[in-house]
Amino acid sequence: MQEVVIKNVKTSIYRDVNLNQTYDPNGQHKQDFEFQKSEVVSPYISGEGKLNINFYTLQPGKSNYPYHQHTGREEVFYIISGTAMLKTPKGDIIVSEGDVISIPPNENGAHMLTNHSNELLHYLDIDTIIPSDVILYPNSGNVRIMAGGMQKSFKLDSEVNYLDGE
Repeated sequence: MQEVVIKNVKTSIYRDVNLNQTYDPNGQHKQDFEFQKSEVVSPYISGEGKLNINFYTLQPGKSNYPYHQHTGREEVFYIISGTAMLKTPKGDIIVSEGDVISIPPNENGAHMLTNHSNELLHYLDIDTIIPSDVILYPNSGNVRIMAGGMQKSFKLDSEVNYLDGE
């Protein structure tokens, strides 16, 4: 059964996440997708709840994830300290301490945070948990399917006939 959770951004235990190291060990990508993450509440871990809440720290020059949009999951970022560039379909926006960013699950919600400053960026990420999500990557034409424990990535232009192979 869930209980009240209280965590402090300054005293939480963070783990390093380096997407380039995990998904691009040969270093073929220009952008650095690397951050520190601390789970506050995670239904993915506990099996309970409808909110996924994490603290993130972005070092200077790093981005959180590739530019993407969710089709089912909603997100809210609260910038605790620092500044960053938020890439959106309408252009780049500088976000800073105190800003709240509401990200809808559609093409208007495509986003990527990049720390272009010389200071650390600390932010809170709250997102809704749904049984499955399709994530589109406008820059690459990739699509990621997340359902249950499965996570698979494909190219949008590699569509097959619904009955192909059946």
